[in-house]
Amino acid sequence: MAQDNSAQKTYWNDAAGPNWVAAQSNLDAMLEPLSAQAMARAQVGASERVLDVGCGCGATTLALAEVGATAIGIDLSEPMIARAKERLVHIDNAQVLVEDACTYRSDLPFDVLFSRFGVMFFADPYEAFTHLRGQLRESGRLVFICWQGPEHNPWMAIPGRAVAPFLKPQDPPPQPTDPGPFAFANPEYVLSILTQAGFSDIQLDSIEADLFLGATLDDVMAYQQFIGPVSRAIKELSGEDQAQAIQAARTAFAPLISEQGLSLPGRAWLVSARA
Repeated sequence: MAQDNSAQKTYWNDAAGPNWVAAQSNLDAMLEPLSAQAMARAQVGASERVLDVGCGCGATTLALAEVGATAIGIDLSEPMIARAKERLVHIDNAQVLVEDACTYRSDLPFDVLFSRFGVMFFADPYEAFTHLRGQLRESGRLVFICWQGPEHNPWMAIPGRAVAPFLKPQDPPPQPTDPGPFAFANPEYVLSILTQAGFSDIQLDSIEADLFLGATLDDVMAYQQFIGPVSRAIKELSGEDQAQAIQAARTAFAPLISEQGLSLPGRAWLVSARA
């Protein structure tokens, strides 16, 4: 039975999708240093077919097409796919589709499954990766990047700590492996998923890069309203509580701004495997 990803579908088509579209240029620039490392590991060839899982606004699908591969990007978010289509309108060897990676099936197998921070949101990752492995040819390979824990990603942890006192506790409390940006922070959990799904030659490498959040404090905060803990505070709070939460995040970031703007370390797992 196909897993129920309806909650994620609603989330990525409600506030999250439009927010990510609004922040698309900032996100692409911020994530490029990590994306480049994943692309280098994938070593995609011009004759290969690649499925870009959770392609979002299409940056990685475009990058895969630019090396000559036939790239198909899929995502649950209609707003993000609409933006991706705009970016790929003149690219013949790429297409993007509103599809659930847990159920999507292609008429032809893929040489590579690729994802930039798009695989941590499955309701049942064991089932999802088993299905995805079935979309690979026998010699196919998997490459993706996923976030390590917030303690290794101050770009999320700093505003998270700042706004936490203003937010109501979640009920029930979230679990470490619940769908979300840090669901795959534990490498043993990732290894168990891929092993049970039938992958082999599984490798997890720690990668990091300085992530550029903005040239000025105003730029940083303008971006924060769309992504991460500040965006949650804006969505869940109102009035004075909302204003205080935003100011708390601003105050937390302020001492970190330099003449070059604000860059903070980001750390991820670079994961590769064979079908």
